[in-house]
Amino acid sequence: MIRELTGDSATSHIRRFIMQRAQQLLIGGATISETAESLGFDYPQHFTRQFKKHFGVTPSNFIKK
Repeated sequence: MIRELTGDSATSHIRRFIMQRAQQLLIGGATISETAESLGFDYPQHFTRQFKKHFGVTPSNFIKK
């Protein structure tokens, strides 16, 4: 059903939603560790890799901008 509505797989849709939420949390002042934990990542390093893969910058560089 998600593929029919969005053209993306469910996994891609969920990943995009999580990364958009990560952006909101970081802009709102949450730390990288807080953001990772609130989004269900066990390790901040894994969150950082996923964030960089999605946006092309690390969360710390995103915060600086």
